[in-house]
Amino acid sequence: EARGTQGAERLEPIFFPRAEIVRPALLGFSSLAADLTWIRTVQYFGSRIERQERFPQLYQLVDMTTSLDPQFLDAYQYGGLFLGIARQYPNAIAIYRKGIAANPAAWQLPHDLGRLYFLELQDYPQALHWWTIADRLPGRPHYIPRFLIRLQAKVGHVETALELWQQMYKQSENEAIPEIARREILQLQKELRG
Repeated sequence: EARGTQGAERLEPIFFPRAEIVRPALLGFSSLAADLTWIRTVQYFGSRIERQERFPQLYQLVDMTTSLDPQFLDAYQYGGLFLGIARQYPNAIAIYRKGIAANPAAWQLPHDLGRLYFLELQDYPQALHWWTIADRLPGRPHYIPRFLIRLQAKVGHVETALELWQQMYKQSENEAIPEIARREILQLQKELRG
């Protein structure tokens, strides 16, 4: 047993060559290498969170995985989430932005970046920006328009939010939405008078 480990497994630092250097040596097996790197990333994160340790190589692992396979959406999504849990917010933002650039039609990445800005950083204008992008993409969740309207009010655009709720009230085909919109309209009208 190594001195000072007291039975705990010691994870040695991982060497990270740049993906541009490694890719030619992979002979077309970049996706497989990305999968293997991702497995190592999840193991790294899981073992360290279990022992409440820091994550000094987490960004490098996620970055390598996504560099080897730029279309690996799960690596961006969970990698960004892991980095957020580790409170490495600038790195999480960098991974989400990298994923958005590589996968511009995937609503999940601007959605998750908006969630990071909203929940963790409480930067509501940035959350509004990224959720607006997610709202324009095919397959996005049905609740995004309601989030956007509420964020409009939260960032001080109460009149815009009121107008959007009124449109949603008149145009929604979902039976539950007009009642939600009516309640939101009444609340915003009270704020404008108050």
